[in-house]
Amino acid sequence: MSSNIYILQLAVQEINMYFGLFICITGILGGLLNIIVFTTLRTFRETTCATYLTSTSITNLGQSLTVLVRVFNTGFNISPLNSSIFCKLRSFLFQYFGLVSLTSICMATIDQFLSMTKYRHLNSICLARRHIAFAYIFWFIHGIFTFIYINSYENTCIMTNYIFAKYYTYFYLPVLLGFLPITITSTFSLLAYFKTFTVAGRQINIVRLSRDRQLTAMTLVHALFMTITTIPYVVFFVYMLSTTVSDVKEAARNQLIYSITSLLGLEYFAVSSSIHQRKLINII
Repeated sequence: MSSNIYILQLAVQEINMYFGLFICITGILGGLLNIIVFTTLRTFRETTCATYLTSTSITNLGQSLTVLVRVFNTGFNISPLNSSIFCKLRSFLFQYFGLVSLTSICMATIDQFLSMTKYRHLNSICLARRHIAFAYIFWFIHGIFTFIYINSYENTCIMTNYIFAKYYTYFYLPVLLGFLPITITSTFSLLAYFKTFTVAGRQINIVRLSRDRQLTAMTLVHALFMTITTIPYVVFFVYMLSTTVSDVKEAARNQLIYSITSLLGLEYFAVSSSIHQRKLINII
C-alpha cells in the first residue's frame, strides 16, 4: 500500500516538474513572438481582432510565468508559498491573467464575427482598447478578494471565507473559467466561420478576405482547444472540493488526476500561442 502511494506521489512530482517546465517555456516563447508580430506588422495593427489577440498573448505570457511557482513548489520541493503575501500574490496573478486572457479571446471572437456583418462599424481600435482597459480594471478589482480571503497554511494556499469558497467552487471555476468563455468563443467562432462563405461571394478585397479567413480559423481552433483542455480540470476540481476522501491511497490518486487536469488546463494558455504562430505563418 505504502509503495503504491509513493509511486503516485512521485508521479505527481515528475508531472509537475517536466510538464510544468514545458508549459513555461512554450508559453513564454510563444507569447513573446505573438506580441512582436501583432504589434510590429501593419497588417495586424490595423485590425481590432489582432488588438484583442495581443491582449490575450500578453496575459497568456503572464499566466505561463505563474506556472514557475508551481514547478518550484511541487516539482522541486521549493516552497515559496510559505509566505502569506507570496501566496496571495500568486493566487491573484493566476486568477487575474486567466480571466483577462479569456475575456480578451471572447471579445476577439465577437469582434471577428461583427467585422463580417452590417455592424462592422462598431469595430474600431479605439473602442477595442477601451474594452481591454475595462477588462483589466474590472478583473483587478475582482481579484482584490483573493488578497483578503486566501492565506498560506502548511505550504498550501487555502480559502479562509466560506462564502468566497462557495463562489470560487460553484461560479468562478465552472462558469467564469469554464462554460461561459467556452460558450461565447464557440458560438461566435462558428458564426464567423460560416459567415466567411457568405462574404466570399461578395465584391471584397482579396487581401482582407484572406486575412479574415485566417483570423476566423485562428479563433475557431482556439475555441476548440479551450474546450478540450478546460472542461476536464473544471469538472474534477469541483468534484474534489465537493467530495470528502478519507482513504490515503484514493487521496493520492485524486492528487495525480488533479495535477494532470490542472496542467492540461494551463496548457491552453501556452499552446494557444503556438496556434497563433501556425496561423500567422499562413497569413504572412
